[in-house]
Amino acid sequence: MKTPLKSQSTENLRSWFENRHHPRYRVGQLLEWIYRHWAIEFDAMSNLPKALRNELAGHFDLNSVQSVDCRGEKDGTRKTLYRLRDGETVETVWIPSPRRRTVCLSTQVGCPIRCPFCASGRDGFVRDLAPDEIVDQVIHEAAREEEAPNRIVVMGIGEPLLNYENVIEALNVINAPGGMGIGARRITISTCGIVPGIRRLSKEGKQWNLSVSLHAPDSETRSVLVPAENRYPLEEVLEACQVYRDRTGRQVTFEYTLLKGINDSQKQAFQLASISRELDAKINLIPYNPVAGLPFECPDDGAIEEFVGNVEEKRGKITVRREKGGSIDAACGQLRRRP
Repeated sequence: MKTPLKSQSTENLRSWFENRHHPRYRVGQLLEWIYRHWAIEFDAMSNLPKALRNELAGHFDLNSVQSVDCRGEKDGTRKTLYRLRDGETVETVWIPSPRRRTVCLSTQVGCPIRCPFCASGRDGFVRDLAPDEIVDQVIHEAAREEEAPNRIVVMGIGEPLLNYENVIEALNVINAPGGMGIGARRITISTCGIVPGIRRLSKEGKQWNLSVSLHAPDSETRSVLVPAENRYPLEEVLEACQVYRDRTGRQVTFEYTLLKGINDSQKQAFQLASISRELDAKINLIPYNPVAGLPFECPDDGAIEEFVGNVEEKRGKITVRREKGGSIDAACGQLRRRP
C-alpha cells in the first residue's frame, strides 16, 4: 500500500529524498507543485526528472480524494461529491463571489451531532477525515477551477472540533507559507458548541474565525435542535466564546438557522440580541434551507424581516446570509454523505 504523500511532514520528505540521493531542493519543488499549482498527477511536475516522478508515483499516493460527481449553479457555485480511499464519500462546495472564492470543507464522513433539521447526520456518523483528506478537498477544488480559493469555511459535513487534531493539522497546512498560504483570518471554523474544543482553539495562537451554530438563544429550544449527546449547556458555550474572544481578539459569529414556529418569536429575537450585545458577537441569520423528508419550514420573507428588525431594535448585530447552492442541495444544512 502506498504512503499518502500529504500525510508526510517536510522533514520526512527530506529524509526520503536524501536516502535516495536526490537533492534537497527537490522537496521544495514538489511542495510548490502540490500546494501552489494544485498538481493532482506526478506527471504534471515538469521540472522534476521523469525518473524521480516515477519513483514518487511508485511510493506515494498523491490523491486521497476522487471527484465522482459535480453539480453547478449559474452563479458558479459548485458541489462536488468526493470518494475517499475506502469508498466512503463527502461533499465539498465552491462558492464564488466578486471578491471571494470560498471552499466549504467537510471534516467527517457523516456527522455525530445529528441536528434534526440538517441533512449531514441523517445517515449517521462513519469516521473522521484524515488531514490529507481535508487538504485534498481544497487542492482538487483549486485544480478544477484553475484558481486558488481565498476563503476557507470549515462548515461542511461533520463537527470539526470532534476531529480536532486532524482538522488543526490540515488547517496549518492550508495556512502555512510553505503550504497553500491562506491567511488565518480568512479561515472560519464552525462548531455546534463543543466547549473543550473551543477552549483548545483559543490556545492555538491563531487568528482563525470562530463560528458557533447557536440556533436558539435559550436552553429549552436548543435542547430540541441540538441532540443531548454532544450538547453543552448554553451558559458554558457562551463562556467559552468569551474566552476565545478575549484570548484571540477575534469577534465570534453565531450561526442561527431560522425555523418557522420554533425559534423565530419576538422573545427569542430579543434574547438573541442580548447575547450579541454581551459578547459583542455577530449573528449570521440563515433562513432554513429545506431538506427532503424533514418536517421543518422556513419563515416567509415578512417574518424574516420582522425577526431581523426585532434583533436590531435591541441593538444586536445581525446579517442575513444570502443563499447559494439551494438548487443543487449545496446550501447550509443540505450537505450529506451519499453512497
